[in-house]
Amino acid sequence: MKKVDYEHFSRFLMPHSPAARGEELYFCVKRADMEENRYFSDLWLWKGSAAKRLTSSGDVNGFWLTEAGVVFSALRGKRDKERAEAGEPLTVLQLLPYDGGEARELCRLPCAVTALRFAGEGRFFFTADCSRDWDAALAQAQGDAKAAAEALKRSRAECRVIDELPFWFNGRGFVNGCRSRLGVYENGAHRFLTGENTDVSLGGLSPDGKKLSFTASDWTGSAPIEDRLCLLDTDTLEIEDVTVREGAQHYWSLPLGGGRLAALVNTMDKYGINENPKLFLREGGAWRLVLGDGAHCFGSSVGSDVKAEGGFSGKERERDGKLFFLDTQGSSTQLISIDEAAGEVKNHAKPGLNIVSACLWREGFAVSAMRGNSGCELMYIAPDGAETVLTDFNAAICAEYAYSAPEPLSFVNSEGRMIEGWVIKPVDMELGKKYPAILDIHGGPKTVYGSCYFHEMQLWASRGFAVLFCNPTGGDGGGDEFADIRGRYGEQDFADLMLFVDTALENCDFIDQERLGVTGGSYGGFMTNWIIGHTDRFKCAASQRSISNWISFHNSSDIGWYFAQDQVGGEPWTGLERIWAQSPLKYADRVTTPTLFIHSDEDYRCPISEGIQMFYALRYRGVESRMCIFKGENHELSRSGKPKNRMRRLREITEWMEKHLKA
Repeated sequence: MKKVDYEHFSRFLMPHSPAARGEELYFCVKRADMEENRYFSDLWLWKGSAAKRLTSSGDVNGFWLTEAGVVFSALRGKRDKERAEAGEPLTVLQLLPYDGGEARELCRLPCAVTALRFAGEGRFFFTADCSRDWDAALAQAQGDAKAAAEALKRSRAECRVIDELPFWFNGRGFVNGCRSRLGVYENGAHRFLTGENTDVSLGGLSPDGKKLSFTASDWTGSAPIEDRLCLLDTDTLEIEDVTVREGAQHYWSLPLGGGRLAALVNTMDKYGINENPKLFLREGGAWRLVLGDGAHCFGSSVGSDVKAEGGFSGKERERDGKLFFLDTQGSSTQLISIDEAAGEVKNHAKPGLNIVSACLWREGFAVSAMRGNSGCELMYIAPDGAETVLTDFNAAICAEYAYSAPEPLSFVNSEGRMIEGWVIKPVDMELGKKYPAILDIHGGPKTVYGSCYFHEMQLWASRGFAVLFCNPTGGDGGGDEFADIRGRYGEQDFADLMLFVDTALENCDFIDQERLGVTGGSYGGFMTNWIIGHTDRFKCAASQRSISNWISFHNSSDIGWYFAQDQVGGEPWTGLERIWAQSPLKYADRVTTPTLFIHSDEDYRCPISEGIQMFYALRYRGVESRMCIFKGENHELSRSGKPKNRMRRLREITEWMEKHLKA
């Protein structure tokens, strides 16, 4: 069998976002293309017993099932693509009839649409990213979009003005003066319903199409953490404020039949911005708490580098007095139902599944999901949890390549909690032989690892490494108390990771304790920086998209001014000692571990200065170190960066490990 190589991730097809229409399932399939160095996404249909591709251009950016057919967003013409590349906001919607034929243009909007909700033929509500700079340039150019784009590009090349927080945002670039506005399209034209200083996020439409929910925050200067929940009457366009709790974050909402409204709300009562949301139901104009035990994150946070975007898709979320959600439990993504009257929770999937996205279908669910090293496939999950795989996009890969299945290795930490962990043995491991090992630390920290396929880990196993990974304190899947490490970064989480390594060495006699490496990204990068300043047990390290200094992070990250204060317990001016004590940079004078730093120049979540500071400190003190800066990439480099850059990143890490652990 073949061994996993650097390009292996590009061989996977990634189905996602199923939506049901009777017995039919519509979904998207994403794939990486090494030759063109980009990603393709097309619309597919599963019908009868087979899947059929409906588009072939690779440019489908979301789709919606309407009465007339499937609507999807795509820039098809050369001129439209050139206009978008030049900086002109443009969205073109295409309509593909259900009875076949070619897609035709439905409409075009001179703005960057981010979400849609159809409310009848030829009428829909939407949100779009709008920029005051663009509006001013367009007015100056007297409506000439091409001239406005050219003028704005020239102006920004000379000077970019910022006067807000955040002024940049990861994956979106500079966002100063930008808001996501609510609009309506009807009678062949669009107009906005909210002002230039209001940020909006769409909820859902009621079954009769009469009510639309959305969250809104009005701000200038600095964006607030909290928001308002609103209901729009789609006939009169009147807006009603139905906020569940002042000072809260309203994550999700959906109008239900009979004038009811469901909402997931982070009330931030006890655990701050990472607190798991509570489920509320509005009946007769009053809100009622349905579920608020803090045990459910209402989403999927199980990591993998060969899956696409996820979530609960489709219009329907309610059946027989129950609401349905995805939920991370332990190291799996679960399908749960919540009884609206009693608040009782029921699981509908078997453990060990990494569900990417789901919708209600037949008597159960259609999901895109991964189990083990199978890659992502479209599945049907029956009410009793029985799984039927509907597609075989990645079956050939599994048959052709040699993988090493993660083997469970859990332990009880010093607080008496069971911590899940795994070991991946080297491919073609020989009995009696010692192998180097890499400890891989997840991001977040409020995410988890599971037993599903991870390309980078399988690559290392194919090249003769053992791979260790676990879910230390601070991660998801264990409730609010387990996830809460505010003000304690580098304490219990660090202790868990070191105990996990000890446990692995005690139970895996094939691991050479003198040849250990450590790596991780984001929070995992923070922890890598922390580890090398607190122990010399690792022979080398690779710190990716990391945090090294909470003081500078507070004053430069797109989320810094509130995330750092919430997580480490103070502002630089009021909690300097506390913040500095949790900063890996403070302990850089202790580091002796050769360390590679990986960072992207457009990472605005963990800005490049975070990696540079740690690299600078190590080089200054004579520690062997190397830094790789990826141009034009952001915080998502390892998961959705340009395919060739993803390869280069993984090659840099692997060759660094081989240099120090195999020499």
